[in-house]
Amino acid sequence: MKNFFIQLFKLLLICYLLFWLLDEGFTYVFQKGNYTKIQWLDKVSNQKFDFAVHGNSRAYTSLDLKMIEEQTKKKGINISVDGSSITDQYLMLKLFILKNNKIKKLYLQIDPFSSNTEEIFDFAVPKFFPYLKEPVVFDHFKQFGYEWYAYRYIPFYRYAKYNTLWGIHEVINDGFNILPQDFDSYGDFFYPDVAYKGPAKLRDLTFDLKGKYKFLNDIISLCKANKIELILFTAPVADIKIDEQYKQNIAEFTLQMKRDKGIEYLNFGDIYRHDPTFFYNEIHINQKGAEDFTRRMMPVFAR
Repeated sequence: MKNFFIQLFKLLLICYLLFWLLDEGFTYVFQKGNYTKIQWLDKVSNQKFDFAVHGNSRAYTSLDLKMIEEQTKKKGINISVDGSSITDQYLMLKLFILKNNKIKKLYLQIDPFSSNTEEIFDFAVPKFFPYLKEPVVFDHFKQFGYEWYAYRYIPFYRYAKYNTLWGIHEVINDGFNILPQDFDSYGDFFYPDVAYKGPAKLRDLTFDLKGKYKFLNDIISLCKANKIELILFTAPVADIKIDEQYKQNIAEFTLQMKRDKGIEYLNFGDIYRHDPTFFYNEIHINQKGAEDFTRRMMPVFAR
């Protein structure tokens, strides 16, 4: 029996060492990679920007920074990450600043349906996995549950569970730079025109006027600490219900941000109403919409 336990211990030790080596190897390759938006942003350091655009996929796909730079002569970057929530956006901004990057103005896209959340969307869970052992990253994610301790301390567990994103195919891709990035040199991505027919149903999109907005407030504090002027905005939405309740809610939220936080909020959510011409789907505009929306926001960037 004693010999059995000795052999079992040896087997477990070999397995642990094997998975530890795989974890270290995969992490090394992923951190050297440049394919995903977070990998790309990790390589941006010691730079000065007149402005940055931040948020989820709606910020990632709604503004043409090349057009803004050409017309305003201001240097910008899009640090938005698709699929992210306000929780991840806070971390992304923090990491970007810790890379000794300087931003004069930050344009943060917020949505009534997600700006008050204190959860991580399932789609966003694995995005920071190659950097999870960095103290600032793990300190952020450990508040979201005990499984994050498993992701951090059990070798290779996070990559095995989310192998469709961080599997051997991505090791090969990052190691040999096989696939091109989805985004351009400014960090933008644009959806094509797919002949979207318009929303089948409208929905209420109003802010929780009594919400805590924990991570939005963290972003506000982070900007103030780093002398970054923060401007909040909402990009166009196709399925928005435009009624008196909505208008009153937007007016009150705008007032609250200015009065209580000293932050400007600009609402563009209803500018296209329900016209499908500029949309890819209910919450994303297409490339034609991005060009038009950029022109509409140009006076804001030109200030």
